[in-house]
Amino acid sequence: MKREYFLLVVVLVLAMFLVGCSGGGIITPDIDYIVCENLLKGFYTALSNQDFTQALSYCKYGGATFELVNNKWDLAQEYPTFYATYQVYDVYDFSYSVYLSLHYDFSSTVHSIYGDAYLAPLTTYYYNSLMLFEKVNEEWKMP
Repeated sequence: MKREYFLLVVVLVLAMFLVGCSGGGIITPDIDYIVCENLLKGFYTALSNQDFTQALSYCKYGGATFELVNNKWDLAQEYPTFYATYQVYDVYDFSYSVYLSLHYDFSSTVHSIYGDAYLAPLTTYYYNSLMLFEKVNEEWKMP
């Protein structure tokens, strides 16, 4: 009889212990959505200000977005008389899969440091763009 009670207590304690092991942390969609939306806007603000080190801080090292920022940095050094500004208009369709993903609409405008007389600003609009986010060391990063 004592052995049955002992086994029952062990099973209950083990079950309570295993319930506490969720294996991945707490998912908070509303907070994650706001964080990732702000990261996306901060990323494009940093690119607009040609603050490439700040833009790189939003990226996962070695990822596609990391390479994109480095390429833009190289272009800025090769053609210093031109620069681009970015504007994020809408962020939507937030979802979880392997990565956290969201869609957004934005524009890119190319300018010249000499003003409109040298080159009229050229604006291109992009719709339904996809950005992925991955948690790296408990921080959301763009892969």
